[in-house]
Amino acid sequence: MSTVKAVYENGVFKPIEPVSLEEHAQVEVVIPNRPVRDPHDPTGWKAIDSLIGILEGTPPDVSERHDDYIYRKPVD
Repeated sequence: MSTVKAVYENGVFKPIEPVSLEEHAQVEVVIPNRPVRDPHDPTGWKAIDSLIGILEGTPPDVSERHDDYIYRKPVD
């Protein structure tokens, strides 16, 4: 599998660089989902603020040692 950058124009995907494909070869195009910005929260800070306090019963040092907890590194 390879990744090809393309431009979408008039209903057609046009590769930016040459590709080695046979004429009329069928390919699958994956289009990544891009998050839609909330016009009432253009910076995203309101969304981040809404996450504060959602976890209950976490250790008091979870903010400093989150990698240890997430990736299950031994905790002293």
